Amino acid sequence: MFATNSRSSFAHSAFGLKLATINLFNFIEPPGAFYEFSNIYTEEQWHQKRAWLNRYIGSYQPDIIAFQEVFSASALKALLEPLGYRFFSVVDEPEPIDEYVYRSPVVTLASRYPILSALPLRADPELSLKLGMNEDFEYSRLPLFATLELPSLGQTDVYVVHLKSKRPMMEEKKEGVERTLHDSICAEISGSWASSIQRGSEACHLMASILTRRSHTNNPAIVMGDFNDDIDSEVLSAFHMSGLRSITEDMADLPLSHYQMHDSWDLYVKNIEDSSLDRPSTHYFHAKGSVLDYILLSNEFNSSDPASIAEVGDFHCEDKHLINPKFDHDTYSSDHAIVSVTISLRQ
Repeated sequence: MFATNSRSSFAHSAFGLKLATINLFNFIEPPGAFYEFSNIYTEEQWHQKRAWLNRYIGSYQPDIIAFQEVFSASALKALLEPLGYRFFSVVDEPEPIDEYVYRSPVVTLASRYPILSALPLRADPELSLKLGMNEDFEYSRLPLFATLELPSLGQTDVYVVHLKSKRPMMEEKKEGVERTLHDSICAEISGSWASSIQRGSEACHLMASILTRRSHTNNPAIVMGDFNDDIDSEVLSAFHMSGLRSITEDMADLPLSHYQMHDSWDLYVKNIEDSSLDRPSTHYFHAKGSVLDYILLSNEFNSSDPASIAEVGDFHCEDKHLINPKFDHDTYSSDHAIVSVTISLRQ
């Protein structure tokens, strides 16, 4: 059984908070170009890209949206304001390569509810040394860490992330030096592993920041974004709490489950008691689907915990532009599906 928009049968309160994560795939306003000067949208292409996003928001009306691959944050903010997103945050800027040409897109956060604070999430030098890395290690893309004031939930911490991709971190080819097939294969293997190390280290830093913040505030926590890997992979093992053997003294007054981050899909399937659902893919490479985009939730949203205050009432994967695209609507949409969940208060 395949689910792209399934709804649970249990009763909900009137409160419903909808979260969404959207990889916008090179969202850049002309005459800006992404990566190469030839990558400039025409006005018609730029219109199609914005219209696609408008249609999704008009149909599903998320309350809080995490965006990735944003080059033109001001254009995105201007698009969202008339749609009811009064609050918008961005904490980084894309890197210029040349005049009008940029790389290193950023993440942003849009909300219908107040964003009390928004900061870039930096890597901890001390943790980097413990991981056997240089103390100047940094995320490939700076995560956004925000605290929002949400109805019924109060102050809630939201993390927007775009972890390192699986593309190999290749060494620069030296001028005048020809690469053999052997050199190319070795570079591909080592570059892929370097990407995995970077992505896994980013996951460690992110989870450490969440744990520290939870131990100090007990705010509910939400992580949204493009993880560029399977959440159950060894590379992202930092998100798996089941293997922990000890906790620090300042956490000892709360159970370990308090610090667990849960995959919203798992919470949804558990709530509707239907383990036969096939999880929809959020990205396709050579027709092979994978799940790269996630919404993780802290234990306050885990209905199995008697102390929880909310639960996942609905899970939706918007993927029509990937599996059944319409040329006029979807050509300049995204190469990722949109993941959204609806949170309901527990009865």
